[in-house]
Amino acid sequence: MRTLIVGGIAALALAAGVARSQETAAKPDMHAMMAGQHQMMMSMQASDKKLDDLIAQLNAAKGNDRIDKLIAVVNELVAERKQMANMMSMHGGMMQHMMETSDKK
Repeated sequence: MRTLIVGGIAALALAAGVARSQETAAKPDMHAMMAGQHQMMMSMQASDKKLDDLIAQLNAAKGNDRIDKLIAVVNELVAERKQMANMMSMHGGMMQHMMETSDKK
């Protein structure tokens, strides 16, 4: 009987250790995702600033220079659209990863 109790306690301790190691392993992923999100937000703010600057230049331009400024604005909008599409595909992958890891717990 004593062997059974000691064995049960050892099994519980082992299971707790495995659960704790899995929890610890999951934390760096969350930190990395949060850092990635912060970086994405900073990038979006920089893109917004650049677009604001281009719009101001467009509004101040006259004659043929206005066409060049308009082209610059359109090119920036297209670049932002492509970047957003990439972010959305990465977001879908992160959400799938989080769902898979939460199912394992």
